[in-house]
Amino acid sequence: MISVVIPTLNRPRLLDQALASVAAQTYRPVEVVVVNDGGLPVTEVCRRWQRQLPITLIEFERTGGTSAARNAGLSAARGRWLAFLDDDDVFLPHHLEAAAGALSAGAGFTYLGAVVTGSRAASPITTLPYGEHLKAYPWDPRMLLLANYIHTGAVVVDNFRSSQVRFDEAMTHCEDWDMWLALTRTLGMSAVFVSELTSVYHQPSGGTGLVAQAQLTVPSPFSVARERIYRRWPTDDPVVLEYRSWFNEFENFRNQSIANGRPIPHQLFDTVLSAVYLRFTQSLPPDYAAIPGLFGAPTSNGGQ
Repeated sequence: MISVVIPTLNRPRLLDQALASVAAQTYRPVEVVVVNDGGLPVTEVCRRWQRQLPITLIEFERTGGTSAARNAGLSAARGRWLAFLDDDDVFLPHHLEAAAGALSAGAGFTYLGAVVTGSRAASPITTLPYGEHLKAYPWDPRMLLLANYIHTGAVVVDNFRSSQVRFDEAMTHCEDWDMWLALTRTLGMSAVFVSELTSVYHQPSGGTGLVAQAQLTVPSPFSVARERIYRRWPTDDPVVLEYRSWFNEFENFRNQSIANGRPIPHQLFDTVLSAVYLRFTQSLPPDYAAIPGLFGAPTSNGGQ
């Protein structure tokens, strides 16, 4: 059985769409653990799907954060395997079946491709919507020390609730990235990328979610989280260290841009990922001169 953990906060309509995408899965058996993080009631939303899905609803009296919600869901998950889904994202119908194939073959940590889209996918979803970006990068453990290139809703793993590994509840951003490092490095899970697009990651322009809000604060919560993860997961790999310096410069430029009131380009980080992943995996040096151009500012001719 696969347990799907869905934290939710004040988005009952979107939660309904997320549950619809789980109910449409070709894989069975599956259960859902919905964790209401102290928000609007979702009992009726869950009840609508209980004839099609076994759903456990956990209610927080007050908001504890996404990490705490996922940890509560993990503790209640009974499945052999564990999948994650945010309440504003959706699976395609074959997502869990494709992941189960890799896990049955011996992987402990599998992830698939995701479409990053600014428009809301229709529900129930049967075909992929238009995507400005794809999060569909082959597994590279060194690259994971630099940046999170794996969509949360793309991951299905061995159930690790009997271990000591948990989401860091002190982190409000990038806690999923920290978890992927813990699962593959601390627990030694073997990672497999399945090159199919099976989930949709919604990043609408002008949104009010965590990503959009993080572009309004100095220092950006993403830069704080990156610094924390780099400290927690040290490396002596000289190439990784060089690219970590590049990412620190990128975060500095982002913080300066926010402080100066400049608009941050939509889906900026996905643009960064596509460029950096290609250079890093081709053993090219980081291109510092390209950083201003990522924000729409003039660039120099260096770093080719």
